[in-house]
Amino acid sequence: MSADGLSLNNIRNELRRLVAIAESAERPKPDTINPPEHGMAGHEWRVAQEAPFASSPPLWVVRTVDDAETRDCVYVAQPDPYVKHDWERQLDFVPMYPTDARRLAMALLAAADRADSVNQGVSSLNAWRTAKTDPPERKQMS
Repeated sequence: MSADGLSLNNIRNELRRLVAIAESAERPKPDTINPPEHGMAGHEWRVAQEAPFASSPPLWVVRTVDDAETRDCVYVAQPDPYVKHDWERQLDFVPMYPTDARRLAMALLAAADRADSVNQGVSSLNAWRTAKTDPPERKQMS
């Protein structure tokens, strides 16, 4: 069955459920808290990933900054996986307003759900409607 047969109400209910899951999930604690003398004092999260063809896994580095002039943004950087020396000095942070950072996070969640669904050969909306299998995001929550 294709998602074309679902009503708008079914899709809205599923979207509400997905947002509720995302909002209720425990948020990770920062990996580092940069001290006041640091150039970007504040909290920092490091997300390692396996990268094909890279000699070492790159990190996504996400920071919030305590400085009054720049604390209204989230800062995101991805080091070059091919640079082995002193990668922290070469970080290029992209500032994002919190609303944009949340939209990016939701887009990543949606894309991950889509990739899981395609890999399993069923869309999560179809799985939800037919109750044949749990959607991938529900499996991850258990």
